[in-house]
Amino acid sequence: MFPIGSIFNKLSRTVRDLSQKLGKKIIFEANGSEVEIDKSLIDQLHSPLSHIIRNCIDHAIELPEVRLQKGKSETGSISLKVENIADNVNIEIRDDGAGLNRERIIAKAIEKKLIEEGKELSESQIDNLIFMPGFSTSEQVTEISGRGVGMDVVRTTIEQFGGNIKLSSI
Repeated sequence: MFPIGSIFNKLSRTVRDLSQKLGKKIIFEANGSEVEIDKSLIDQLHSPLSHIIRNCIDHAIELPEVRLQKGKSETGSISLKVENIADNVNIEIRDDGAGLNRERIIAKAIEKKLIEEGKELSESQIDNLIFMPGFSTSEQVTEISGRGVGMDVVRTTIEQFGGNIKLSSI
């Protein structure tokens, strides 16, 4: 058993480097570094956590001028919280970005023939489309996103070691 905080520095660097590259201002806060988990899980968790945080930066957190137009602080925030709850480890990642663009998700899902046009879906069902293999809302493939393999792999990896992932967007 090792403290999960050993990957916090890597994730913090990811936020710093990627936000600079994209011209975004982001504060990253991580809590729960003392929570201990199996060493092999720490190694396996880094990739999915990194991917989720990269998605927060690329897709959710707006550029400073856009945030100001929306009445927000020009600096976005991403928080990572890890805690023991009973015999489980709960990992929560939050951002104060734009939220999921459900209209765009539906349009991409129809375009990729993942759903039929006109099909009624709940907000939760729409949100969960991002976990489908090959799904991406990016208009172009970049080194950061757009290949459609990320969130599917995140969910699969988490489920392989008995976890589950829940998504909420406001």
